[in-house]
Amino acid sequence: MTEPLHVVVVNDRAYPAGGASKVALESAKGLAARGHEVTVMAAMGPPSDDLALAGVRAEVLGQKDLATGARGAVAIQGLWNTQSERELTQLLANRPAGRTIVHVHSWSKALSPSVFAAAGRAGHPVIATLHDYGLACPNAALHIFPTGRPCTLEPMSVPCLTTNCDSRRYHHKLWRIARQVSLEHVARAAHRLDTAICVSAYSHDILRPLLPRSLRTTVVDNPIEAVNEGPADPAANRGFVYVGRFSAEKGVLLLAQATAEANLPIVFVGEGELEADIRRINPAAVLTGWLPGDQVRARMRAGRAVVMPSTWRETQGMVVPEAFAAGLPVITSSDTAPGAATQDGVTGLVFRNGDVEDLKRALTTLASDDTLVRQMGQAAYDQFWAAPPSLDRHVDGLEAVYRRALARL
Repeated sequence: MTEPLHVVVVNDRAYPAGGASKVALESAKGLAARGHEVTVMAAMGPPSDDLALAGVRAEVLGQKDLATGARGAVAIQGLWNTQSERELTQLLANRPAGRTIVHVHSWSKALSPSVFAAAGRAGHPVIATLHDYGLACPNAALHIFPTGRPCTLEPMSVPCLTTNCDSRRYHHKLWRIARQVSLEHVARAAHRLDTAICVSAYSHDILRPLLPRSLRTTVVDNPIEAVNEGPADPAANRGFVYVGRFSAEKGVLLLAQATAEANLPIVFVGEGELEADIRRINPAAVLTGWLPGDQVRARMRAGRAVVMPSTWRETQGMVVPEAFAAGLPVITSSDTAPGAATQDGVTGLVFRNGDVEDLKRALTTLASDDTLVRQMGQAAYDQFWAAPPSLDRHVDGLEAVYRRALARL
């Protein structure tokens, strides 16, 4: 692009809590480094200091996460956030036509479907990155949480509406249904979009049949923050490593059980509501809490393999490529995005989703075979660094999407 653009990045948070926010803010800084005028509009702050250092303007509404507010107020805000609608409308009012892009990342933690209505009315191309399945599915996961199994029902069909798939209770599913009605029929989100960006070919294949046929979709890989420190030596290590939230859909209890029964050391890096359950199931497990990025990398490099035992499909899962960048093999579950990113027997092992015995098989195989671990780690390292998903490549992809959208005006 020869002329700088005005890019308004819409995201629940102005700080990197979670994968979606991290991608949104890193892309904002990457776009600013290319000379574009970038503004981040977020419900929650304070904004990361590095945004201002990168030349990114932050407009923060001073709102709270829906999970932490008063029940009645947040229920209304989650269905339609009038403040975010008003503020985004004002922010876009005087942006130059033909040079402005609105890029929505996360919206479900505070901003609500109202941002799609405000963005669409402004007349600029609207792009959304689909970090989850929320544009189609009320619980945003295409997953039945009480049973821990993938959902194959048509979203918003009668069977969908009557199925208790929520991670909490059915009455919360009813609220999610109301929010989906707000998203689809009041905000008309999918119809406001020029393009929906999927973060992997895996999630694109799942989402494409569930979205309006008229909606353009494409894949732009997430940037992976990786430092090439050379391949680790996983065969010299004994313990396995997990990185992520301690929640049921992440499969952490399955991993705690498998490593306890196989008498194998495991380090859990992260936090979550299942911390006490992990300690009960596997008292020998090491739980570190959340760590800074450099310490996470150090923990991973000190491991024999990284294990991602998710039961839900995810859209990408960034831990697997981070492991590959360090030259570590992985163990992942089938029918998931991490599993799709793993070449079974080449860069890691894929076990049957939810099957503790098959997970134990994968763990004991890597625990006992130094040659296989070393070969897989090297293959993973070579595959990643042959074409690393850098921030520059990510921004190249975004600029191409923006260019096509503006050409259609």
